[in-house]
Amino acid sequence: MASDANYISPQELYAELPTIAAPVVIDVRPHEAYAAGHIPGAHHIPVDTLAARLGEIPRDRPLVTY
Repeated sequence: MASDANYISPQELYAELPTIAAPVVIDVRPHEAYAAGHIPGAHHIPVDTLAARLGEIPRDRPLVTY
C-alpha cells in the first residue's frame, strides 16, 4: 500500500463522501456483490482485473476503493 493511502471503515467513508471533492469510487468486489448493491456512481473494476485496468482510473481526483 502506498504511504499516502489510508484505511477508513465503511461507516467513515459514508460519512465523509459528501466532503470529498469529486472522488473516484472504485468497487473491486465480485460482480455478484456489485449487482446486489453499491455506492451510487461507483465504477466496477473487479480486483482480479484491477492491475490491467489501472489506466482507466483518473489520477487527478481522490480515489476510494472498496
